[in-house]
Amino acid sequence: MSEQLYTVHAFSNLPEHAPSRGGVYIVADLTQAQVEDLKAREAEQHPDRWLKVEEQS
Repeated sequence: MSEQLYTVHAFSNLPEHAPSRGGVYIVADLTQAQVEDLKAREAEQHPDRWLKVEEQS
């Protein structure tokens, strides 16, 4: 069985992201380890953002 992949959509309440309804970026086809790395990096560099992580089917 292949490894579970995830899609991550980052959001922010900062005004510059208002035109995109808070959406900052979307990244697809991440492994669990890559998701954890992204979470740690965003928490350190962009604490205003939150990440919606979805399993791909």
